[in-house]
Parts: sequence; structure tokens; C-alpha cells
Amino acid sequence: MKKAGHPRPADLARAAESTTATISNWLNDHVSPAHVKAEQLFRIADAAKLDARELLYGVSGRGVGEPGNAYIPSQAHLDVWQDAYELVSHLVAENGLEIDHRRHAALDLLAFELLMDGFSRSKVARVLMTSMT
Repeated sequence: MKKAGHPRPADLARAAESTTATISNWLNDHVSPAHVKAEQLFRIADAAKLDARELLYGVSGRGVGEPGNAYIPSQAHLDVWQDAYELVSHLVAENGLEIDHRRHAALDLLAFELLMDGFSRSKVARVLMTSMT
């Protein structure tokens, strides 16, 4: 951001025709790649003088499109993944269910997405129980 000539989030927001709150969400890794609007992504990437993939997935030290260029999740995302996995595992054990790894992974993903969208653990548990039966 600073290398692109925008010392403050408000400066980048103006250049990207966005809001300071939106830029702060990007800077604090509170943006889910699955929920990003393309127009917003490209405006911010252009203003920050970054490749849109770098902005969306982070810098991995490799060029865009090179093998091994992968999204490295933030610690916050990993914490939510762990919560999702533990919630699913607890519900499976508590209800004496047997599910294969593929089904467990699908339920983990569902739980993760719901938690990332701000649903409470109790609501996520209810959705998961409905999905398991």
C-alpha cells in the first residue's frame, strides 16, 4: 500500500473508489475470497499496484500462475477451521454417528463457511445436525 503511494488506508480507499472500512477489512484479513466482488478486487489491486491474485490470496514468493502458488490462510482462518472441525467431530461422537472422511470434510467446510459468515456455534450445530440426518 505504502509502496504504491498510499500511506494510510483512507488514501488507498480514495484511490480505489472504496471505503476506509473496506480497506481495513482487507488489511486485517477479514475478507473471504469466496465473497469478494470482482470489481472491488480489481479497483483495490490497481490502486495498490498489486496483481489481483496477490491481493486475494497473498504473496507466496512465487510468480502468479507458477506451480505451488497457493493461498496461505491467516491464523484467524486456521482458528475458524479448527473450530469447525472440532464442532463436527463433537457432534459426530456425541450422536454415535459414523461418517467417512469425505462427508466429514464436507461438513467441516459447511461449518467453516457458516462460522465465517458470523453464525453462532449453536446455529451452526443445528444446521450440521440437519445435514447429518
